[in-house]
Amino acid sequence: MPYMIDIDLKLECIDKDELLERLANKHNFILVDTIGSYDGNQCRISGATTIPYKQVIDRRGELDPYDEIIIYCKHKTCVASKKVASALKMLNVSNVKVYEGGIDEWEELGLPVESV
Repeated sequence: MPYMIDIDLKLECIDKDELLERLANKHNFILVDTIGSYDGNQCRISGATTIPYKQVIDRRGELDPYDEIIIYCKHKTCVASKKVASALKMLNVSNVKVYEGGIDEWEELGLPVESV
């Protein structure tokens, strides 16, 4: 007979100041843009690597060399980054964090972006 279990996953989120600090100090991390050109999006955070939401799990080997993986998507209520981070954690990738503000917050603050 089928039954349900609860999986308790906690995601660590960082804010724009923490992300700016990592970018400035050149930490060994990868910033993953899960949006790409989806829904007319035309930019990403400068220095980010675009791996579309649906491809991150299959391409997780590209994330191995980094001490930290920071995932972001469109905005704070977008769940794509949280789903990707949760899936990676379930696959025992422990060094995953989410930048919740996403590209919308980054652009609103006038922070550096580049074309996708």
